[in-house]
This record gives sequence, structure tokens and C-alpha cells, in this order.
Amino acid sequence: MRLEKVSATLSLARELASDSEGLTIDDISARFAVSRRTAERMRDAVEATFGPLDRIEDGRRIRFRIAAGGLGRFATAPTAAEMAELINLARATRARDPARAELLESLAAKIAAALRAPDRRRLAPDIEAHLNTEVWAHTPGPKIACEPAVLQVLREALLKSRAVQIEYRRVGENDARCYRLTPLGLIFGSRHYLVAAFSNNKHPHLLRLDRLVSARTTHDAGDRPKFFDIRAYAERSFAVFQEAPHDIEIVFPRASAIEAQRHSFHPGQTTEANTDGSLTVAFSAGGVLQLKRYLRDYRHEAPQFHIRTRLPEKG
Repeated sequence: MRLEKVSATLSLARELASDSEGLTIDDISARFAVSRRTAERMRDAVEATFGPLDRIEDGRRIRFRIAAGGLGRFATAPTAAEMAELINLARATRARDPARAELLESLAAKIAAALRAPDRRRLAPDIEAHLNTEVWAHTPGPKIACEPAVLQVLREALLKSRAVQIEYRRVGENDARCYRLTPLGLIFGSRHYLVAAFSNNKHPHLLRLDRLVSARTTHDAGDRPKFFDIRAYAERSFAVFQEAPHDIEIVFPRASAIEAQRHSFHPGQTTEANTDGSLTVAFSAGGVLQLKRYLRDYRHEAPQFHIRTRLPEKG
């Protein structure tokens, strides 16, 4: 079996062991970007290596899963590079995002504790070598992206569908104001945001987490809009700015096409290489002003920028 096939088999085995609901052949095909026939071969390879898979009936489909304990330690033990990346990420976020850094550090400690003593001793020098040769550059931003206690309250309220009482300091104001709202989700980026609905306005609003002074969970159920999807809401925009979506087309000239090919401008983007060497990137989103500012500082020759505003759908 070729090396890449071995790697794909192990990757799929981990997926089948970690997904409690199991994966269909279509799921495997989508995750590994392979044809359905190749997905079936990958499933067969996993079964031949690790034994019979659990088969779960799901309507007309079948989900496949490796039962708990089905993978040996050789397939699940972390590498030195993986451990170093986790520790490094925790260090990088410590100054601005201590709440999330604590979770990452806790996870790294639990993984290390679960290793056998010989494995820990074997990995330790390599982990240290990685950490001594890599550093994250400081990026400007709020000193504390979110207070740990505030983030903990918001996450608890989201899981329990509770309303919260917050103190929020608006831009240009020194004193915080009190609000009662329903948390709808969290968006993390260069700045972190809470998406929330107020009792007198169910339309989702963005609140900067670094401006939340305090938060307290109430005993009241949150008034969450039906069918709200935080991922779909975030993908409506370039960065986080929300507005009516536009059909956006960016044509990068030959000089900057290769660099643009390596960039992700939006999760739903499509790219097309043109005969003249240029590259067309297209997607639908709001946040046009932010996108223009981003493209203004593009390294190479400025791209051509086209926007077509969508007409509202008829009710």
C-alpha cells in the first residue's frame, strides 16, 4: 500500500472512531474529496486493518463507525509537532485571550497525562525543540479580547438557552450600560463578537466581547429566533460586518494570481483560472467596505472589483 493510502486509511479510522454518529459513504467522499468508489475502498481498507465496523441504519443509508477502544495507541497517540502546536497556540492567545488559552492549556495537560510515561519521555525533547524554534508574532488589538468570567457565562447561557444580563460599554462612552438579551452565538476573529437578540428587537446584533464588562445568567429562557444558524450568519459577510449580501467578483491580474490562489476570502468562494493568467474569485457576502479596505493594501497590482447587489426576493 502506498504511503498516501496508508495515511488516508489511518485518517479515516480516526474519523470513524471519533464520530459518535458514524459516517456514510457520502460523508467519507465529501471529507476526503474522493469519488464514492474510492470512499468505499477506503472503508474496506479500514475494516481490513481494524476489524468489522459498526453498521448503523439511517433510513436508506448506512453509517459506519469504529466502536470505542477499536483503535490502537499507535493510531491515536499525538506527535511532538501536534503537541507543540497546541501548546504554542495556548501561549499565543494567553495575553489577549486568557479564557481560551486556559482551555487549550488544560487540553494539552490532559493529553500529556493520558500518555504512557515512556511516550511522554520520548516526546518531551522534540516538543521542546519545536517550542524553542517557533514564536507567534504579536498582532495589535484589544489587550483582553474577552474576560474569562464573561466568556464562561455566555457559553453556559448558550448551552442552556438562557437570557443574560450584561453591562456593556459602547464605543465612545466610559460608563457601561445594562442590557438584557439572548445570546445567539460567538464569532471569533481579529476581534471577538457576541451575536445577540434583544427583547424588543429580535434581529441579531453584534456586540464586541472586549466591551462586555460583566455578564450574569438569568433563570429566564432565552427568546432565540427560530432557525437561527450562527455559521450561516457569519458566512453572510466578509469578516464580521453584516449587511444585505452582494454577488462579488474579484479578478486578480497575473502578477497577483498565485498569491490570491493561496488566500481564502470567504468559505463559499469559487475560483477560476482565466486564459490570460488572471484569477477570478467569486462569492456572495456583505461587508463590502471591509473587503475594499483589505484589497486596497494588497501587495501586487490592484485587482478589479465588481459588485452586483441582489434584488430582494418577492414574498
